[in-house]
Amino acid sequence: MGDNKIDLKMVLVIIVCGTVLALISVLYSQDMTVELGAKITGYGLPWLWLEKVTTIVPGTPQSYSLYGPGLSLLADIAFWIIIVALTYFVYSLIKK
Repeated sequence: MGDNKIDLKMVLVIIVCGTVLALISVLYSQDMTVELGAKITGYGLPWLWLEKVTTIVPGTPQSYSLYGPGLSLLADIAFWIIIVALTYFVYSLIKK
Protein backbone atom coordinates (compact mmCIF):
# COMPACT_ATOMS: atom_id res chain seq x y z
CA MET A 1 0.00 0.00 0.00
CA GLY A 2 2.92 2.35 0.68
CA ASP A 3 4.15 1.88 -2.90
CA ASN A 4 0.84 3.16 -4.30
CA LYS A 5 1.21 6.42 -2.38
CA ILE A 6 4.71 6.89 -3.74
CA ASP A 7 3.51 6.14 -7.27
CA LEU A 8 0.65 8.63 -6.98
CA LYS A 9 3.01 11.19 -5.51
CA MET A 10 5.48 10.67 -8.38
CA VAL A 11 2.69 10.97 -10.96
CA LEU A 12 1.67 14.30 -9.44
CA VAL A 13 5.31 15.48 -9.39
CA ILE A 14 5.73 14.45 -13.04
CA ILE A 15 2.55 16.32 -14.06
CA VAL A 16 3.56 19.45 -12.15
CA CYS A 17 7.10 19.37 -13.55
CA GLY A 18 5.81 18.90 -17.10
CA THR A 19 3.38 21.80 -16.71
CA VAL A 20 6.07 24.07 -15.26
CA LEU A 21 8.47 23.20 -18.09
CA ALA A 22 5.76 23.96 -20.67
CA LEU A 23 5.11 27.35 -19.07
CA ILE A 24 8.84 28.09 -18.89
CA SER A 25 9.05 27.34 -22.62
CA VAL A 26 7.48 30.76 -23.17
CA LEU A 27 11.05 32.07 -22.93
CA TYR A 28 11.62 30.69 -26.46
CA SER A 29 10.31 33.03 -29.15
CA GLN A 30 10.07 32.92 -32.91
CA ASP A 31 9.26 35.68 -35.39
CA MET A 32 6.11 34.72 -37.35
CA THR A 33 5.61 38.01 -39.21
CA VAL A 34 4.11 37.39 -42.66
CA GLU A 35 2.69 40.75 -43.65
CA LEU A 36 3.53 44.40 -43.33
CA GLY A 37 1.76 46.44 -40.68
CA ALA A 38 2.05 43.96 -37.81
CA LYS A 39 4.84 42.10 -36.06
CA ILE A 40 3.80 38.67 -34.85
CA THR A 41 5.89 36.74 -32.32
CA GLY A 42 5.16 33.17 -31.25
CA TYR A 43 6.23 31.73 -27.89
CA GLY A 44 6.60 28.14 -26.70
CA LEU A 45 8.70 25.06 -27.35
CA PRO A 46 8.34 22.64 -29.14
CA TRP A 47 4.94 24.03 -30.24
CA LEU A 48 4.19 27.73 -30.33
CA TRP A 49 1.26 28.27 -27.97
CA LEU A 50 1.30 32.01 -27.23
CA GLU A 51 1.10 34.73 -29.85
CA LYS A 52 1.94 38.42 -29.50
CA VAL A 53 0.73 40.80 -32.19
CA THR A 54 2.22 44.29 -32.33
CA THR A 55 0.55 46.56 -34.86
CA ILE A 56 2.97 49.03 -36.39
CA VAL A 57 0.76 52.05 -35.75
CA PRO A 58 1.75 54.51 -33.03
CA GLY A 59 -0.42 54.20 -29.94
CA THR A 60 -1.79 50.74 -30.73
CA PRO A 61 -1.37 48.29 -27.83
CA GLN A 62 0.16 44.86 -28.14
CA SER A 63 -2.22 41.92 -27.90
CA TYR A 64 -1.50 38.45 -26.55
CA SER A 65 -3.57 35.36 -27.31
CA LEU A 66 -3.26 31.61 -27.16
CA TYR A 67 -2.14 30.25 -30.51
CA GLY A 68 -5.07 28.38 -31.95
CA PRO A 69 -7.84 27.39 -29.52
CA GLY A 70 -5.35 26.59 -26.76
CA LEU A 71 -4.74 23.04 -27.93
CA SER A 72 -1.11 23.88 -28.65
CA LEU A 73 -0.58 24.68 -24.98
CA LEU A 74 -2.18 21.37 -23.96
CA ALA A 75 -0.02 19.50 -26.49
CA ASP A 76 3.05 21.31 -25.16
CA ILE A 77 2.16 20.36 -21.57
CA ALA A 78 1.60 16.73 -22.62
CA PHE A 79 4.95 16.71 -24.46
CA TRP A 80 6.85 17.93 -21.40
CA ILE A 81 4.99 15.53 -19.07
CA ILE A 82 6.09 12.65 -21.32
CA ILE A 83 9.69 13.92 -21.32
CA VAL A 84 9.72 14.18 -17.50
CA ALA A 85 8.09 10.73 -17.15
CA LEU A 86 10.63 9.13 -19.50
CA THR A 87 13.47 10.81 -17.64
CA TYR A 88 12.14 9.52 -14.32
CA PHE A 89 11.63 6.04 -15.77
CA VAL A 90 15.21 5.88 -17.11
CA TYR A 91 16.54 7.25 -13.79
CA SER A 92 14.62 4.61 -11.81
CA LEU A 93 15.98 1.83 -14.07
CA ILE A 94 19.56 3.06 -13.72
CA LYS A 95 19.18 3.51 -9.96
CA LYS A 96 18.31 -0.18 -9.47
